[in-house]
Amino acid sequence: MSDMEYHEICMWLPYKKELVDEIAEDISRNGYKQDKRIILFEGKILDGRHRYEAAKKAGVEALYKEFLGNKEQAIKLVTSENVKRRMLSNREKEFFYAQRAEALGVQSRGGDRGNQYQSGNPSNDGMAPSAEDHADEIGVSRPTVERWERDRKEIKSDPELAKKANTPEGYVEAKKEVQKRRKATKEEADKIAKLKSLGERSEAEADNVNKKLDRFRDQGIDVDAVQSQKETEDAREAYRERQRPLEEMANEIAKILVDAKDYSFVAALARAAYPKQGELEHAYNIIKGNYNG
Repeated sequence: MSDMEYHEICMWLPYKKELVDEIAEDISRNGYKQDKRIILFEGKILDGRHRYEAAKKAGVEALYKEFLGNKEQAIKLVTSENVKRRMLSNREKEFFYAQRAEALGVQSRGGDRGNQYQSGNPSNDGMAPSAEDHADEIGVSRPTVERWERDRKEIKSDPELAKKANTPEGYVEAKKEVQKRRKATKEEADKIAKLKSLGERSEAEADNVNKKLDRFRDQGIDVDAVQSQKETEDAREAYRERQRPLEEMANEIAKILVDAKDYSFVAALARAAYPKQGELEHAYNIIKGNYNG
């Protein structure tokens, strides 16, 4: 068999030319190992891409066997044989996870069946794998998968980024775009604000605080957009300082108008202050309501 196609699941894994060269050299020296059969699924190579190309390079006919399970089982086989056991980088594992999660779904907390993130081929019991299930099978922590899932959902929600993310390189670029625009959740913002406040109060804690803030930055969160308690108070004070002259000016105008008792001038001032449609009526209703109250 020659010029075989690769199954889409196989293409979720990184291709390494140096591994092909290494296997080809071994085949040339020692022959093709009978127990290293290339696995086919739906008429395409599911597992053994590097060995297949190495056999072609060595001029040896590879051996094959057909995988008889369904797509979900095929995904789990490739995950077990190539992701958890092989030395893949986190970036390579993340791309594989994104494709796997798109195919199998990710069970929402609480285990809702048919949850909104499920797609592709669901499990036989109708339940998508949980984040913990994915983490265990890939060989990473659950928090890592949860971070990956947040990125995956944001990328998927943008059609242009989703299209770009079909390749490992494209996924990296799409993730960068997502992280540029990610804002901290309220819970994250509260933690970041407290950390910043701690760093401002204690120079001894500054290094430790920066290390913890870097963890948020690594998740693509815009840490600089979150203000500490002191920064928030300073911003409020700055706002009050900007408003104080305006308040003083408004009080002076009020005194002048009261002393002058020039109602035509007051009317002209009101029209100038509220020129847009509905603004004068709105001001009138507020003043009348307060006056009558």
